[in-house]
This record gives sequence, structure tokens and C-alpha cells, in this order.
Amino acid sequence: MAKTLEYIADHLPRVTVDDVRRFSATVEIRDARAFAAELQVFVHERLEALELPQSLEVPERETLEQTLSRNAEALRADTRWVPGKSDIQRGRAVLLEAFDLPHNVPLSEFARLANKSRQQIYKDIESRRLLALNVGPRRQKLPDWQLDPVKQQLTQAVLKGVPEVDGWTLYRALSEPLEGLGGRAPVDAVSTDSVDDVTRVVFNVLGVH
Repeated sequence: MAKTLEYIADHLPRVTVDDVRRFSATVEIRDARAFAAELQVFVHERLEALELPQSLEVPERETLEQTLSRNAEALRADTRWVPGKSDIQRGRAVLLEAFDLPHNVPLSEFARLANKSRQQIYKDIESRRLLALNVGPRRQKLPDWQLDPVKQQLTQAVLKGVPEVDGWTLYRALSEPLEGLGGRAPVDAVSTDSVDDVTRVVFNVLGVH
């Protein structure tokens, strides 16, 4: 109860000189500032003498961690969401549409354009020097922007920086327009002098700091 009264007293507005002027018609006030201070003390003394019912107690302030925990609990669903058959079908359709875009070329074609053997391309994918997209055990394509040295440098920096993130997530982060790049995709916005800056923008999108 003492904490409740202390909370109320600490949150009362201060008595000001303008406040005490309202009494000038009924009492003679020689020192308005001193009178305001005395009135403030008087109010506090009267509050300390009060006994509030338990229902009016003011709860202690919760910590930031408690607030976040309470908010997270309110957002947590009773049952975990599981995609239905139609959701999976729509997701695969979107995946296949992106997979068949002209800039995504088969591994054998990428190897020819890069003047490398297929074995070397496989090794580069395995060591995360190249980004590859998969839609099945035997269907694999590579974005042809990696044939450009600067765009390849950006892609490698992202691949090395987030080894736990899957290829499709990285592909979208690199190829879709970003507000932080003026509505341009990272692979379109990057230049020789901006590889590090664009890489940081991509990491921010991926939630990596």
C-alpha cells in the first residue's frame, strides 16, 4: 500500500505559483513561491495519511523483458500452423516460375559460359562460391548474374556471411527490389565501389547484423 501512495504522490503535478493565485481572493499571500512549496508538502502529507482499498493499488512497473514476454505470449497461436496441400502446391508453382526465368540457366550452360568444367562448378557450389537453385534432386540452375565479376563478388560475400540460409532465400534477397537501394535489386544496384555497402543491406533484409 505504501508503494501505491508513493506512486500517486510522485506522479502528481507540481503546485505552481499560478496555481496558488487562485486563492488570492480569499487569503493574503505574501510569498507565492513559498506558499506553493508548502502546499505541495501539505498534499503529500495528506496522501501519506490515506488508506486506499486493495482494488485501487497501482501495480509495480514490469520490466522490458516481462513486457516483451507478455506481448509474445499474446501473439502465440494455440496450435502450430501447418501448410495445407493447396498452400504447398501454390508455393511450388511460385518456385517453378522463378526457377524458369531466363536469367536462371542450367548448370551445364553456366559452365560453358563461365569456361569451366561441370566438376568445377559443382565444387564452387559446394564451397558456397556460387549460388545454385534446386527444385528437385536433378534439377539445378544458377543465376547468370554470377558471370559478372562484381555481382559474383556480392553473391559470394552473402553466401559466406550466412552459411545457414538456404539458396532460395538468398536468391530472393539478392534479386528482388529493396527500398534501401532506391527500389533496385542488390544485383542491379551493386558496383565495384559499393559491394560492402550492398552486402550490408542484404544482411539487414535477412536479419543478420
